[in-house]
Amino acid sequence: MGKPTVVVLGAGGAQASGLFRGLGRSATKLRLICCDRRFRDDWVIEAGNQEVKQIEFDLLADPAKLHGILSEADLVVNLTGPYYTLGPVILDAAIAAGIDYVDICDDADATELLLQRDEAARTAGVTALIGMGSAPGTTNVLVRLALDSLPAGDASASITWCVDAADMVGAVVPHFAHSFSTAVPTADGTPTWQELEPQRVKFPEPVGEQLVVTLSHPEVTTLPRFTRVTEAKNRGGLIPEDFTHLGWVISRLPEGRNRTAAMQAIFETARTHHADREPVGAGLIVDVRVGSEGISFLSGGKMSQEDATGTPAAAGALVALQGRVPGPGVVSPEVLNPADFFASLREVSAGGGGMTAYRTRDGEIVEHVRIRDLLTARVTAS
Repeated sequence: MGKPTVVVLGAGGAQASGLFRGLGRSATKLRLICCDRRFRDDWVIEAGNQEVKQIEFDLLADPAKLHGILSEADLVVNLTGPYYTLGPVILDAAIAAGIDYVDICDDADATELLLQRDEAARTAGVTALIGMGSAPGTTNVLVRLALDSLPAGDASASITWCVDAADMVGAVVPHFAHSFSTAVPTADGTPTWQELEPQRVKFPEPVGEQLVVTLSHPEVTTLPRFTRVTEAKNRGGLIPEDFTHLGWVISRLPEGRNRTAAMQAIFETARTHHADREPVGAGLIVDVRVGSEGISFLSGGKMSQEDATGTPAAAGALVALQGRVPGPGVVSPEVLNPADFFASLREVSAGGGGMTAYRTRDGEIVEHVRIRDLLTARVTAS
């Protein structure tokens, strides 16, 4: 057999860098076809010893070329954004071409649109793994791992995160604003600040206490669909907290052709003002409970968002190429066997994730538990 061919759309973006670095660490030899509308003149794809081919084309303006490129692939990884406009277009093309699909979709409304393709994907024999980044992505797998180690019964899941404003570039800015405007159903558009239920949460050092608010995110939709979670919440924020307020403000800008440009101009002006600030990093808390029993995962560190998102996407791509994503159909990462995911994650990761896990009772930590032990217990039970 020859090398598997992986088409990467949106290959000129920040998350693509993390994906390529991850795949470059893998022992699996791949042929990567890297596509984007335009690559910067100084753009270099660092993918270790993997075979790399770059193609520039506009996938919306030239759908026939997109279909031609996909027809020679084993898998397409979609890193284009925003997903609420481009996600369904590319998944439809993958279904038409009959090839499996992975993306890092982090828009809740786009997730709904992608899930509507489930029947079409099943009919075509296509397996589409959506939301395979950090959050969603790794968060979903952690929830599944916790559920596999907790008693039977309905579960709740709370996902709380914060990222440094230094990582907020390009398409991430309108996505963040979109998460505000779709966070809470309202009669007149974007929710008020009070409706977002702001609160302070303590993350592991070096992140510390940060402001978070309710934001729309795919896990709230997919966890109840694919697991026994009946209540899911998502809260997030930016560091420093001024940028969380700023995200809410720019989400209230009037719709129009210049809205995205205005968002990015405002945000970049603020980022420039804080240019001499030392980035703090990112924090994550995933808390899963069944009755009084629970498992919490906590992390805090300075991994860049392009690696935090791109590395699990690389792991998800390997799992997909191994045929270990349950399908066909459109699925989210919580359907994965956690052992499969973490085995691939070790293969593509540079290390330094810093995740810790604890058993809890009534929300209070009872004891430290190793993720390795949770994985082993699940394998033994199954």
